[in-house]
Order: sequence, then C-alpha cells, then structure tokens
Amino acid sequence: MENKQIIGLFVHNHPGVLLRVTSLISRRGFNIDSLTVSPAGLDGYSRMTIRINGNDDQVEQFINQMMKIVDVKKAEIMPENSSVASELILIKISTDGHDNNEILDVTSAYHASLVNLGEHSMTFRASGTPEAIDTLVSELEHYGILEMARTGIAALETGDKCLK
Repeated sequence: MENKQIIGLFVHNHPGVLLRVTSLISRRGFNIDSLTVSPAGLDGYSRMTIRINGNDDQVEQFINQMMKIVDVKKAEIMPENSSVASELILIKISTDGHDNNEILDVTSAYHASLVNLGEHSMTFRASGTPEAIDTLVSELEHYGILEMARTGIAALETGDKCLK
C-alpha cells in the first residue's frame, strides 16, 4: 500500500547534490510531495527532508539507491510514530462576500495569525503538522484561496537519535 513517507538525508553541501538527489527520485518514478534543504549545523553539510508517496519496499529500495550517491552520507526513513514534523504556510483568502469574523474563527482553530489585511483579502501564517496544514487549506477553500506558499516539511526523529 502506498503512503506518504518522510525521508531524511544528510549530504555534503556541494553544487549539484540537489540535482543528483532529485534526478534519482525522478528516475525511480516518485513524485516529490515536499522538499526542504537547510544547513545541517555541521560545516560543509546540509540536511534534506523529502516526502514522497511509495510503499515500504519501494522506499527501502530508494534509500539503498540514495546511499550510492557519493555526497549522500546518510539516508533514513523517518517513521511517523518516532518523528516530529512541521511546516509553515502563508495563505491569502478572499474576503469578498464573506464575514471576516467567520474566517477568523476558522483560522484561530489552527492557531493561524493574521499577518496582513487587504481591502479584499486576509493573509494568514500558520505552522503545524503537514496533515493539520492540509486540513486548514481544505477548510479555507470555501472562502476562495487567492494564493498560498508552503515551506515544505522540517522533520527530526524524537529522542536522542540524530541523522548525522
């Protein structure tokens, strides 16, 4: 059964590494649902967090292929039950024909902050699990989403285990 799985990569921070990683993902027929890259806190290294759809066998094979890329130092599946994941969204909603208080009630349930009020729109910032962000987007579709930007997932394993 296919499901969304989060993969953590610890890689050398060199030009072309992102291209090699995404090329492998594409060649394997996976669609990237989310991709974030940031400094890993250790000079010369970056951390990639990727969410893809695939069954356990496909993702395990994908991990094995990732480890063949010279600049990939570690690649792991980040199990949902032993990881913490979060993402950020900025979302602009149309206020035309809608009660602003109603929109504020919906967004407050997700701890979204109003960051800009336009003549015909409201812009909110929210962070949370990918599932919570997906639900917020679904609830706001009724009002008319003018635009949105999502950061992608940042995830760490719980406890003392580290990717590096």
